[in-house]
Amino acid sequence: MDKKNAVKKFLTAFFGDDSVHDVIDRISRVKTLDKGGILFMEGQTGRYIYFLLEGKIKLYKTNNEGKEAIVHFVAQNEMFAEIILQLECCYPVTSEAMENCVLLEMDAAELFRQIEKTPKVAMAIIGLLARRIKYFVNMIENLTLKDVRGRFLHYLETLQHKGKNTVTLPVPKGELALLLGTTPETFSRLLKKLAEEEVIAYEGRKITFLKELDG
Repeated sequence: MDKKNAVKKFLTAFFGDDSVHDVIDRISRVKTLDKGGILFMEGQTGRYIYFLLEGKIKLYKTNNEGKEAIVHFVAQNEMFAEIILQLECCYPVTSEAMENCVLLEMDAAELFRQIEKTPKVAMAIIGLLARRIKYFVNMIENLTLKDVRGRFLHYLETLQHKGKNTVTLPVPKGELALLLGTTPETFSRLLKKLAEEEVIAYEGRKITFLKELDG
């Protein structure tokens, strides 16, 4: 994807028009990342904020034993690493490409200066941060107040489109298990149990709802 189309896609997603095109064009560049590639590491000093144009990214943390905890799966048309707007901040997670990716890479220091000068940029970033806070509040609620079954059914609800009775899991089941705070083995048993109870039917990543979900 060329720079012009990349910037246009970002502006459409966050601003609805190209009124700040010159600002974003000046502080950004298009970056590609192969599947399995690391965009940044947990603890690394941050310089850039990203908008995912194509592909899929996972954000995760690791403990001293190397155990991985997935924080978020970044989908197309989603901005991430915005915490770097707090200047001289380190990335709190590791970012890894789950597919070949194309990203718009924006200089955080320059973007921060534009936030100070341009109200429209500031409002877009405030909206982004508000959505991110809501996401993590919901995530904490699910992990602390619901069992694995409840967390999975709630996750399916977030994927379901009105009037549709099927969804496709956006990531492999093993990766999704980590996001839900469980093991791949436990998640596989849960899928089988839900199928036996005729709550869902599944084939690969395709999930069909046989009953109204109650997450």
